[in-house]
Amino acid sequence: MPSGNILTATDVLNLLVSGIDKTTLETELTASGWTSIPARGGSQSGQGTIWTSRDLLWSVRIMTQPNNISYSRVYNGPGGGAPGEQSLNALGKPGTRQETHFILLP
Repeated sequence: MPSGNILTATDVLNLLVSGIDKTTLETELTASGWTSIPARGGSQSGQGTIWTSRDLLWSVRIMTQPNNISYSRVYNGPGGGAPGEQSLNALGKPGTRQETHFILLP
């Protein structure tokens, strides 16, 4: 049963670090009042969704690559990586590409 307790980027990052699958993460975001829109994807990044927090301070981009591996990135803005937004590492700070890509459990 979803908790509906994802309010901040830190809440999302804690789930990603502890390990979570795509379906459970999306269920939790929905229960927490986050809204979603389709994300533009490329041939390598695949299809995805951008989830935006209720207060429009944070976003989560969830992508599923053509090989069916899903990953997530958390941003300090509502646009899922729009210009001026930074992706966050496990500590909630801007980080490198490697530090800010979280592979979701199968």
